[in-house]
Amino acid sequence: MCQLATDTPLTGSDYQDLHRDAPPLFPELAAETPSFQLAVNFPLVDVTEDNGPFETTYGTHLMMKEEGLRKLEVGEIELKRLMMKTGDLMIRDVRAIHRGTPNKTDVPRPMCVIGYSRRWLFRPEVSIRIPRKTWENLSEQARQLLRFNPRVESLDEIDTSEVYQAFAY
Repeated sequence: MCQLATDTPLTGSDYQDLHRDAPPLFPELAAETPSFQLAVNFPLVDVTEDNGPFETTYGTHLMMKEEGLRKLEVGEIELKRLMMKTGDLMIRDVRAIHRGTPNKTDVPRPMCVIGYSRRWLFRPEVSIRIPRKTWENLSEQARQLLRFNPRVESLDEIDTSEVYQAFAY
């Protein structure tokens, strides 16, 4: 487990650019690899047409981004809007081309994201910093899930400024 976050569009939000959440592992090959990073998403409220549904594509995780965008442009691939109910779960390859959409309501629409990576992949911009005192109180199962994340003395020493743009590829 390498990420715990929420994507929460607010009133006045706009369409995100179409993007992937990770670059290809070997861009010089001009071919995609099997999955190496997954995201588990679940909404804390019902996702409707008005409050900012997730738009995604099917199959673009297995093609280079440029090919996926070209196929979208010519209509060979369709952008799907996903409506979800509270309690629904979506598991996706982070390389699928997708975007968030505007929230046209006055109520925030939180979508939880839990990211999982292969044990050999470490992306420092996507990690969970765990205070040592918290680590000491975790169950063995929680420690196993979080074992590759950095431990810190205190969360006060962490720069918490938003760097989301680093996740769009």
